[in-house]
Amino acid sequence: MPAFDDVLAKIDREEILNISKKLIRVPSVTGEEREVMLLARDILNGLGVETLLLGPDNRPLLIATVNDSAKRQLVFNGHLDVVPPANLDAWGHDPFDPQVIGNSLTGRGSCDMKSACAVMIHVAGIIKGLDLPLSVALHLVPDEEKGANHGTKLLLNEMKNGSIRRPNYVIIGEKSNLKLRVAERGIWGFKIKFMGKATHTAYARLEGVNAIAKASKGVLALEKPIDKWHPWIGAPVISINGIQAGTAGNQVPDECTVNVDRRLIPGETPDTVAAEIKQALDEVGRDDPDWSWKLEAERGSDGKWIYTPANYTDPESDLGKALKTAVRTVLGRDPELFVEWAGGTDGAYYREAGIQTIGFGPIGGHMHGPNEFVQIDSLIDQARVYLILANILSS
Repeated sequence: MPAFDDVLAKIDREEILNISKKLIRVPSVTGEEREVMLLARDILNGLGVETLLLGPDNRPLLIATVNDSAKRQLVFNGHLDVVPPANLDAWGHDPFDPQVIGNSLTGRGSCDMKSACAVMIHVAGIIKGLDLPLSVALHLVPDEEKGANHGTKLLLNEMKNGSIRRPNYVIIGEKSNLKLRVAERGIWGFKIKFMGKATHTAYARLEGVNAIAKASKGVLALEKPIDKWHPWIGAPVISINGIQAGTAGNQVPDECTVNVDRRLIPGETPDTVAAEIKQALDEVGRDDPDWSWKLEAERGSDGKWIYTPANYTDPESDLGKALKTAVRTVLGRDPELFVEWAGGTDGAYYREAGIQTIGFGPIGGHMHGPNEFVQIDSLIDQARVYLILANILSS
């Protein structure tokens, strides 16, 4: 295998920027990914990397593979769909006209996550010219922003069917501030219905029990930080994101239902969360003779609540150890775990399939908002870490 310094010398900052700009210029809002997928394919083919398109012609996903005959395979996963730019007046320039401003590359998808995909493409081209006893593949997918049914979930189904290769390791290139994202919060959505007593507004203080007022007490009891912490992911989250009540303007409502989005850390389940909800609501309603509520959530055929558990790859797994070594080698410091607030990634689907999966991506900001940007230096560091990781996993 070539020496680390020789490998790192092959990274071309301008080439990463050029590929990033080409990808950003294609307005690949979710559902309209075909053009950007074909562009990525053409760039990879120009680098001598074999590619394969899967899925429907109007929304293909792209697999690019180097050294497919090797015993072990490392996959870099990235999505090429983006959210709409929304308020154009809030942008400093056309969202699909990328601009370099100092150390930042701006534009829709610059951070989420076309520049990271550009890094993967560049790295694949470099690895193509190396003699590594490791297969390296790119999974470039559509539909990440709206559920992944046409993207990574489709890929995992193809793996189950045996039509494409199952990798040993997966790196998700989403923004992680050059930290290791070994875990993601789980999700449990449920409703809480607060009960009251309906009557005419004129009798509201005589015989009515306003369910909205009861729900207000409940929401204030729940809508707050949760005093828990997991070293791999941070704190859980609860947010009341919807409310339904009232049928007539002159009637005291007898029901008020709130929608709750609860994000779970490892060790939490719907049962543990439901117990905490009960404790909090019992406490706030302790001296209220009209206090009445119930939790409602979807259950499966087995009678158990349906939810997405927190998912993780142990930092001391083979991939975790190798990635930590790569970060130390490139950045000259001990790697940090990413325990900041963030949404989910496609990494959850690989972990569900039992594949070691860790997120490692660049530094940036304003994702899904105006003036989205990524720090260019962090893209170079991302490329360096990816190349060293491939070398380490080859040994």
